[in-house]
Amino acid sequence: MKRLLIILLLACVVIGCENDQRNPVPSYPVYIDLNIVGEFPHFVPDNGFRTMTFTTRRFDTEAIGYAGVLVWVDMQGRYQAADLCCPVCLKRDTPIEVDGIFARCSECGEEFDLSYGYCTPQKGVSHHALRKFRVSYGGGHLIVRN
Repeated sequence: MKRLLIILLLACVVIGCENDQRNPVPSYPVYIDLNIVGEFPHFVPDNGFRTMTFTTRRFDTEAIGYAGVLVWVDMQGRYQAADLCCPVCLKRDTPIEVDGIFARCSECGEEFDLSYGYCTPQKGVSHHALRKFRVSYGGGHLIVRN
């Protein structure tokens, strides 16, 4: 019985510690449907590293997260997506800017590596990557959601 209580206590501590490591960027709804065949034919994996940003909704059915959505094809040809909010500044009205394979915050100078889709901080003080979103592809449509 004591052993079970100790295991439960340790599990609660571990779960509690994991919650402290969550991304500080607020979780807002995300839903974007991109027609890769018709609307964005240039946005295919075999064309190399590509990025697109969405800071306003194109349709009433879309949701663009906290500061907007960054969608890109990484160096391995995989579709990726993340919120445009810097996890240090947390400013909704100042989205990060993409410069090649890096995303930079114009407010604090924080820099994130997009090349392999991890969005890890490269320069600055952040211990958090950009808030990532799920991406699925099928039937010529790229769907971004959280």
